[in-house]
Amino acid sequence: MVRTIFPFPVFERRLTKFLGFHPDLKKQIKEILKLLSQDVHSPSLKTHKLHGKLGSSYACSINHYYRIVFSFDENFVYLESVGSHDDVY
Repeated sequence: MVRTIFPFPVFERRLTKFLGFHPDLKKQIKEILKLLSQDVHSPSLKTHKLHGKLGSSYACSINHYYRIVFSFDENFVYLESVGSHDDVY
C-alpha cells in the first residue's frame, strides 16, 4: 500500500533550513520519503515509536545523526520535523 506524503508547513520550513546546511543529504532524504510512502516500517529506515509528548509520532533515521519525525494513517504519512536527534526530540 502506497501512502501519500503530507508535509506539515513547519516541516517544510525546517527542511528548507536543514538542506541549507546539509545540501549533500537532499538525494538521501528524497529516497527516504519515497520509502516512507511505500513502507513506514522498512528495516532500512530504523523506524521507532516515540514516547512522552511525541507519543503519537514515529521517527526514522536519515543517517546516524539526523531524523525525520512523522505520523501516519492508512492513507498518509504526515511529516512533522527534521533535524538532529536533539533538535527533533
